[in-house]
Amino acid sequence: MPIKEAEDLWPTGPEVLATLEEAVQMAEEIAAPPAERWVARTISDKLIPSLYNARTYLEVGQLQSPEIRLGILNARLEAGELANTDPRYAPLYSKIRVLAEEAEIATKMS
Repeated sequence: MPIKEAEDLWPTGPEVLATLEEAVQMAEEIAAPPAERWVARTISDKLIPSLYNARTYLEVGQLQSPEIRLGILNARLEAGELANTDPRYAPLYSKIRVLAEEAEIATKMS
């Protein structure tokens, strides 16, 4: 079994995109009924659109675009507000934090 170099273990654009899709799916599941109305509205009006904005640039391979970082940052802020209000939303916040870290590493490695 070949030994992988450390650089081969860093996330790439497609891996970041997969993590982003997981975060969107998690957010959609949380926002689905019987979620509280304000939670569903926050997720559907702010959090998911921010992630979709970042996704647009990831899909076309523009890893250096500041829109990726800004979209993920906005989603992380919204998820953080939710998690501060109710710890049930902490896993979503954690997933978006992982996404932010992966995106940052992928940007530096591209």
